[in-house]
Amino acid sequence: MASTIRELARQTGLSVATVSLALRGAGRISAATQARVQAAAKKAGYQPSPLLAKALSMVRQPQGRRNYRETLAFITEFAIKGGAEFQRRIYEGAVERAHKVGFNIEPFLLAEKPAEHRQLGRMLRARGIRGLIIMPRLAHRVPRMFLQWEHFAAVEIGKTLWTPRNLHRTERPLYYELLEAYHLLKRVGYRRVGLVIEPTEDKNRRGVYTASYLLWQQRSRQSLPPYAGAWTLEGFRNWFETHRPDVLVVHHAKSVQGWLQAMGLKVPADVSLFSSNVGETRLSGLRADLAGLGSSAVEMLSLLLDRNELGLAPRPRCWEVEDYWQSGETLSRSISNYISEDGTFVLGRFTGHTTSEKTRT
Repeated sequence: MASTIRELARQTGLSVATVSLALRGAGRISAATQARVQAAAKKAGYQPSPLLAKALSMVRQPQGRRNYRETLAFITEFAIKGGAEFQRRIYEGAVERAHKVGFNIEPFLLAEKPAEHRQLGRMLRARGIRGLIIMPRLAHRVPRMFLQWEHFAAVEIGKTLWTPRNLHRTERPLYYELLEAYHLLKRVGYRRVGLVIEPTEDKNRRGVYTASYLLWQQRSRQSLPPYAGAWTLEGFRNWFETHRPDVLVVHHAKSVQGWLQAMGLKVPADVSLFSSNVGETRLSGLRADLAGLGSSAVEMLSLLLDRNELGLAPRPRCWEVEDYWQSGETLSRSISNYISEDGTFVLGRFTGHTTSEKTRT
């Protein structure tokens, strides 16, 4: 059984350098030769050593280039400078972690046309960029990306792409955290928990808000329906006056706060708010660890590149990054007793449905 590149070279009749390049997918090696070498390696049970490969790569560099850092592409649909705050925070987390583990990061704007996607892919390959971090695609009805995926290791932030569907990803465990939030709100004394989420947000999240809410209702025997009307003051007013919730679970709180103000209602005196997207505000709810999402994407990408795992994954992996919990100022019934100083949900103080009851993969 062959265990070295030299033995693979002897078996295939190729040079050691050609075999090495073919195994790494580097250099100007034909697809046929790469397939031949990969097949021989698989048959022989060859297992590369990622740490040794990285060390040898550094040794091969000329003396003046041994501080070389491989570049990762940070693919967005909005510019970093002047763009969305959440995108900038994810990018900063990715850059900080990348520099610690030996990479550079460069942002690239992705246009809408498939031909321009493929052009970007060719340009990335020409520059030797193998690792991609893909930001959420939110501005498209059916977000798709058209790249030559076999040449790249890719990690998606969240899961917004419909094509391809099988990328590795890092994301918020929002489904489980919303279940915890509903139970916690009931635990502190709320009796009528209402869900008011923009239809586009629920769609982008693959229905996670509605799904978690309906499951919780089944378990808690609450029958208050989620708001499903037009995203207008009039529609919201009709739903609110019919069902009279005492707390609202929201995503984009600004719209809902404006409607409540127009109806002469005060937060939290008349109705409380719990947001899944508190950001840097005084809202009560969940604050995404945006820097952690970017940092985790770099960690996963580093492992994929070390193992030369390029292309779409038959069984993609997901790393979940817990949110921070924030007691805030928009709940009339405090949840601060269930939140530690660092924003962690303290499971030991709560006997409802918790994430410790599940195994996440």
